[in-house]
Amino acid sequence: MRSTALISIVHSQYSIYINAMERLVIDLALLPEDGQLLEDELSAAIFDLPQNDAKPLGPLVFKLHVQRFGDELLLQGGLKAPFEFMCVRTLTPFRKTISLPEAAMALEIGTRGEIDATEALREEILLSFPAYPRCDEGDEPVKCEINPRYLAVDKPTTDDVDHPPATEGDSRWAALDELENSDKQP
Repeated sequence: MRSTALISIVHSQYSIYINAMERLVIDLALLPEDGQLLEDELSAAIFDLPQNDAKPLGPLVFKLHVQRFGDELLLQGGLKAPFEFMCVRTLTPFRKTISLPEAAMALEIGTRGEIDATEALREEILLSFPAYPRCDEGDEPVKCEINPRYLAVDKPTTDDVDHPPATEGDSRWAALDELENSDKQP
């Protein structure tokens, strides 16, 4: 028997989802036939990203209509989560909120009585990460210019290195050069 402490009250005394251990678990037995609207947030810990990757700055906020269609559970609605990205041009951190106002996910139900939709929500957000994050595309856009000291075209073309003179004498290619010259002579 499930403890009622694990069931979150949404719109009525019965809830279709359990918000335990920072997961979104949907109880199919309590899901109305015409579906139900879920509105809540999941902890930023669900993203579990490597240290040098984007950093979640807040929870994943969702507002989803959940409905069962045959052997699938359809989730439609909005998702958003704020992240700190590193600009690929300026190498400065900036904030960008990944917002998906029309997200749609279908999960296979099978014979299970509960569906954990946490991974599906996580993947939808991660797949929307920018391939080349730039600070001019952040929540508060800033001018995104490369510092000129990092550009090779701005550096002087001469250097202070003394180059040794070319050596006179036999080289390893001298024999081949002689063959080429002997073909040209009558």
